[in-house]
Formats: sequence, C-alpha cells, structure tokens
Amino acid sequence: MQYDTFITDFMTLLVTIEPIAVIPVYLALTGGMSAADRHRVALMSCVVAAIILLFFLVLGQILLEAIGISLPAFRLAGGLVLLTLGLRMIYGVGETDKAAEISAKPRAAKDIIVFPLATPMLAGGGAITAIVVLTDNHQYSLFHQAATAGTLLLVMVLSYLTLLLASPIQRLIGETGTNVVGRIMGLILTALAMQTFITALKSVLPEGAIL
Repeated sequence: MQYDTFITDFMTLLVTIEPIAVIPVYLALTGGMSAADRHRVALMSCVVAAIILLFFLVLGQILLEAIGISLPAFRLAGGLVLLTLGLRMIYGVGETDKAAEISAKPRAAKDIIVFPLATPMLAGGGAITAIVVLTDNHQYSLFHQAATAGTLLLVMVLSYLTLLLASPIQRLIGETGTNVVGRIMGLILTALAMQTFITALKSVLPEGAIL
C-alpha cells in the first residue's frame, strides 16, 4: 500500500468511526462504573466494533454481489451515505443524539458494549460503507485489503486509547472543542464522499468523459 493510499484509508476510517464524538456518550453511560469496568467497556466496545467492520471487509462485497448490487452502485449509494453523514456532522446532527437519549438511564456494562457503543457509535453505517468501498475485490489486491484491515485495527486502537482518555480529553477541549472537531471531521468526510462519487462515476461513464 502506498503512503498516500494509507493516508486516505486512515482518514476515511477515522472520520467515519469518529472516536471523539463517542466520548460524551461513553462518559454518560459509564459514569457510575469503577475505573476497571470503564476500561473493560472501552476495550470490548472497540473489539466488537472491529469484528463487525472486519466481517463487512471480508464478506460485505460478496453479500452485495449475491443480491445483485454492483460495486459502482454501492459506491454511489455509499458516497450518498457518507455525504449525508458528513453534512449531519457539520450541522451538529448525528447518531450521537439518539445514543445520548439511551444514556439517560443507568445500564450495566454488558448492556452498553454492543449497543450503542460498538454499533452504531463506532461501527455505524458510515464506517461499514467506508470499509466495503475501500476493499473493492475488483480494484484492490489481497495485500491492499490486508493493509486496509491493518489500518482499521490501528484506528480501533486509537479509538480505544481515546475512550481511555475520555475524561481528560473532555475536560481539555470541552463541549465547544468537541463540536469543532466534529465539524472539521464532517467537512473532511464530505470531501471524501465527493471523491467516492467521482471514482464511481468514472467506472460507469464512457471513457474520456470529463470529471
């Protein structure tokens, strides 16, 4: 995998997983837990999210093709999903709002690991779409897909460290800082969505068409 490809994959996965946005929900859901329980929740949430995304990395495209959906069609649909998610992040509306409602009730650690932390907070629709698009079987070699899987694991490790440091990060950047980071990531994700549109259109438009 080339350096620029690694950066693209890394940034795409980082902004779709967006661990910073998980911090307020994570803190609300684990507020009454011991430090050991909070760390376990952070670890298991990231592990489950990684398993979900790796599942779609390996089988996502196969399942799509089995039901007759071509990857260019999925790229276009995926670009729309990423664009919508990016715009929602820019304007401050997202899955965090739904999960925040759940955080109003105290819940046991085992109840919050899979939902809402692992999914939809970490492994949401945007991240699933991104991992399938980034590992197109017809475009990328097995080595590239393995490298993308490694990049995904790196992002999940960073997500785990982010959750471990959730309290100091929240105190450091505050609600305003969290909103600013979310909007910057939303802008990056919107640009990545437009690039996904361009890549998908190039594969279906006549050769020589200007994009």
